[in-house]
Amino acid sequence: MTGFFHNIRTWLSNRWYWIPLFVLLVWTILPLVWAVSASFKEATEVYQTPVSLLPESFNFDNYLRVFEYPNFWRYLFNSVFLAITTTVLSVFISILAGYAFARYAFKFRHILLVIILVPRIIPRASIIVPLFTGIAALGMLDSYFALILTYAATAIPLATWILAGFFKVIPKALEEAAAIDGAKPWQIIWHVVIPISLPAIITVSIFSLRESWNEFPFVLAFTSSQEMRTLPYQLFMLKDSMGMQDWPMVLAFTIVTILPLLILYIIFEKRVVNNILSGAVK
Repeated sequence: MTGFFHNIRTWLSNRWYWIPLFVLLVWTILPLVWAVSASFKEATEVYQTPVSLLPESFNFDNYLRVFEYPNFWRYLFNSVFLAITTTVLSVFISILAGYAFARYAFKFRHILLVIILVPRIIPRASIIVPLFTGIAALGMLDSYFALILTYAATAIPLATWILAGFFKVIPKALEEAAAIDGAKPWQIIWHVVIPISLPAIITVSIFSLRESWNEFPFVLAFTSSQEMRTLPYQLFMLKDSMGMQDWPMVLAFTIVTILPLLILYIIFEKRVVNNILSGAVK
């Protein structure tokens, strides 16, 4: 028995880092596991004591109610449309801006590169009022254009930083060779820079897609009609003014909302992590 405990102590001393990792894993995964389990329960079952992690019987009615929810497909369309449009716009502008910061030694370049991160530093709630005033003055409230513009403005700074780091290490000889062959600047970017930097572009695209998909304060402040709501917005509205809260329905709506991003991260997780680390080193 003494030898057994000695082996345990030896194993823990050599692999002590597994302890905080295990605690972090449980802390992160357990709420998600409970949410998935509760989404298959009856409305009253989540209030029973003692609380059971597994449902008494798996009930898929909550997910059917989500898909049959009034205007659900409109909310889904809004989320998909805004996320894709914002991502395309953000990545396009970030490629041009990142290339300019990486290749052209203009005055105050480094200062400007720091300044563009200011929107990422300032709390989002503090810029809603001035943005609302400007958007209202332009008559763009309750419109896709207002949301796309504000979504892109918050996604571009980080994307520009990441892409500038990747563009900077691309050998200039490749671009000079293309220029000697008669390629114009936009052709060099399209045929030389973008293919080499495709992993970084995928990374910033996923970040932009995630931010646009999860965005809530802007759509809450700048829209008023039900037709402009997104899935996160409607998830916020799923609350009863009286009576018992239907948590299984709310959690099923939550799972449906986060599932597309979860699948996207599972597919591209290794590439995203590797590109962030290599971009930080560069």
